[in-house]
Amino acid sequence: MSDWSVVISLDDLWEGDLVSRTVEGVDLLLVNLDGHVRAFRDRCPHAGTPLNLGRLEGGILTCSAHLWQFDIVNGGVGVNPRDCRLTSFAVRVEEGSVLVQLRSVETEGS
Repeated sequence: MSDWSVVISLDDLWEGDLVSRTVEGVDLLLVNLDGHVRAFRDRCPHAGTPLNLGRLEGGILTCSAHLWQFDIVNGGVGVNPRDCRLTSFAVRVEEGSVLVQLRSVETEGS
C-alpha cells in the first residue's frame, strides 16, 4: 500500500492560493508558489488558527490571528518569531495530481 495520498488536481491549485484539504483526518494547507507545490499542516503552531485564513506575500505566510509569519519557500521556518516552524509534508506531482506523503511530517516547534 502506498503512503502517498492524492489531495488535489494541480489545475485546482492556483499560483499563490492558500488551499485547505483534509486527508485521513489531517488538515493540510497546500500552496503553489513559483510552480512548486508545498504542503503544511493547516494550523498555526501558536494558537491552532487555520493558516488558509492567512495572507501570502512573496513566500511569507502571515497567520490571520496573531500575525506570526513563516517562510514557506524554506520549509515553513519561523520569520516572526524565529523559534518556530510549520509541520511540513513531502509533495510530488504525478499526471496532474498533487500527492502528499502524510507520514513524513516535520515536527512543529513553538
